[in-house]
Amino acid sequence: MNLKYSIVAAMLANMFFAQAAFAQNQELYAEVDSEIEQLQSNSPSANAQSRSQGSVVTQTIVVPTQQQAVQKQPETIIEASPLSNSRADSIRRGRQEEELKTESRIVEKLEQSRLEDEKKRASILFGDKFDNLQNVQQVPVQAPPSYIQPQAIVIEKNELSRDDVREEVRAALDDNAIEPINEQRYFVATAGVGQYPDVSAIKGNYSLGAGFGNRFDYFLVEGTFTYSNYSMTGLYIQPGTLNTIYSEFDMNQYQGTITAKYQMLGGFVRPVLGGLASYSYRQYIANYNSNITRAGDELRNSHALDLGILAGVDLEFNSKMSYGVELKYLFNMSRKISGNGIDDGSAPEAFEYYVGSVFARMNF
Repeated sequence: MNLKYSIVAAMLANMFFAQAAFAQNQELYAEVDSEIEQLQSNSPSANAQSRSQGSVVTQTIVVPTQQQAVQKQPETIIEASPLSNSRADSIRRGRQEEELKTESRIVEKLEQSRLEDEKKRASILFGDKFDNLQNVQQVPVQAPPSYIQPQAIVIEKNELSRDDVREEVRAALDDNAIEPINEQRYFVATAGVGQYPDVSAIKGNYSLGAGFGNRFDYFLVEGTFTYSNYSMTGLYIQPGTLNTIYSEFDMNQYQGTITAKYQMLGGFVRPVLGGLASYSYRQYIANYNSNITRAGDELRNSHALDLGILAGVDLEFNSKMSYGVELKYLFNMSRKISGNGIDDGSAPEAFEYYVGSVFARMNF
């Protein structure tokens, strides 16, 4: 009896556990079905397919087991939209490009200038001899037509000793040592006073002059015209009579001079030495009335050729203007006197004289 109850109780317990397991499995299947339906409802293809068919779609659902791996999600690629450049960025980029082009052109011009300067220096030092020092001959080698072979260059150099190169360079430097003369024209104005040191009866009043010249570096050649005035006293003899008078006269001297000068040093202060040749025309004018003369009458005149030397100092302030002082010493070479007056032995034309003056020179 007890065994029968035990068997019945065991069968009832098995049925209870079987129903519980079946109910648990049904609940698990329902949860899996709901998850699959939710995934399919979110899929764009499933939505599109359901909308296109417009009817209930029967799908076969494969329920994964617990041993299967987790479902793999699709890969997602996120791309950022390109940024658009502003107008300021475009202008800045254009400016930078123009700066790079300008710098490139400047570098090209600089390198081209350096190349030309190097060629000129080589031409000055060696000339055609530089090409002869490196006698380069190119001998092409004929290759068979079946294949291409680069040309071989054979360089032949003349054997030169160090002494030969030294002599070539020295000869080139000697040929180009003389620089071209820098010619410059100028205008000069002078003011001073003259004096006859051996004749006390003659007194210098003033001397004014102007001229033009050419300048070749430190060598100057100029032509000037000078007017000088002197006061003198002397014995005057009236023409055709024996009437004489010891009177005062004005001597006006008109002088044309050619001068060659050389500046001994450069810089601001330049000592100067030179020589000159001049032609002088003199007039003797009465300066007051007397019993045999009238004021303003020309009593006599003379012509004379003189030579002289010059010494002075030039002050070069700039390339346009210079000032200085100079002293001219002249002595007579030839003379011709017309009219009465002091005899030839004591005439001013026969004596040495000097003229001291200051000058201003303007280059142009």
